Amino acid sequence: MPKIDAPTVAEHHAQRRAAILDAAVDLLGREGIGAVTPAAVAAASGLARSSVYQYFPSTDALVAAGVGEAFERTRRLIELGQARAGSPSERVIAWVGSALDAAAAGHEPMRVHAAADLPAECRAAVAELHRELTAPLVSALEAHGVAAPAATAELVGGVVAAGAQQVMRGESVRVVRRRVGDFVLKALGPASA
Repeated sequence: MPKIDAPTVAEHHAQRRAAILDAAVDLLGREGIGAVTPAAVAAASGLARSSVYQYFPSTDALVAAGVGEAFERTRRLIELGQARAGSPSERVIAWVGSALDAAAAGHEPMRVHAAADLPAECRAAVAELHRELTAPLVSALEAHGVAAPAATAELVGGVVAAGAQQVMRGESVRVVRRRVGDFVLKALGPASA
């Protein structure tokens, strides 16, 4: 009988699945989609390769789960930031900050979304996840009085991606958050009444 490392078999399975997803998300953030293989995830999680296949039957299933988990972690950061914000401007800045925090933590869905080597069955799901992550920004921009909130959200996303690159090069997340936030607010101008 295999040894379990938790009080129950269900908890054991949950811990193993979480370890696999943590490793997949980490590899995605550090090395990109091509690095997420059952062998690499097994090595990073300290499990046997056969254990990875127990939870994810193929590389594509593993990649899809890792991408989904990265988006879920970013979604939680965005929701937390939005819950703390009041005015439309504060909601925009909260979204910017949450997206940069996610990038600093290695969860950069914008980069994952743009990856050409994403499995075909994942592309539609990733596009929908991206829309879900952007919806609070679009809503905040609309409330701010921006005439084309969806198009402006794309532009804000581009500025955040540039800020994420600055963080990846070693700049302080706090400094980049302030820089990007100031830039976005100046570009938007005062809120419409």
